[in-house]
Amino acid sequence: MAEQTPPVLGRWNAQDPANAFLSFGDLVPEGESRPFTSPGEGQLSGSDGCNGVGGSYRPDGDTATIRRGPSTLRACPGVDTWLRGAASVRVDGDTLHVFNSKDEEIGTLTRAHDA
Repeated sequence: MAEQTPPVLGRWNAQDPANAFLSFGDLVPEGESRPFTSPGEGQLSGSDGCNGVGGSYRPDGDTATIRRGPSTLRACPGVDTWLRGAASVRVDGDTLHVFNSKDEEIGTLTRAHDA
């Protein structure tokens, strides 16, 4: 039986800062391994507007749990680095609600549509 495509798959952009985003990649198939990602998980990449963020995610319906991986740690004067606190997400149409480790919503992202 083929796995269903997780709703979180793809790129999600922030309004502020405008260059902040998260991108959720394809899931790793059973029996395959990749760095920082286990079978049933997908690779996560993005930027908080200043620093790169990485890791993996495990989808569960319209939600996904984020496991942080390597990130850069540059000083970012004047940049709101709220995405660094992302621990889970929930898809609602073209909006991605981002939650911290206390399950508090810390922001939203919008689905990127290819032009």
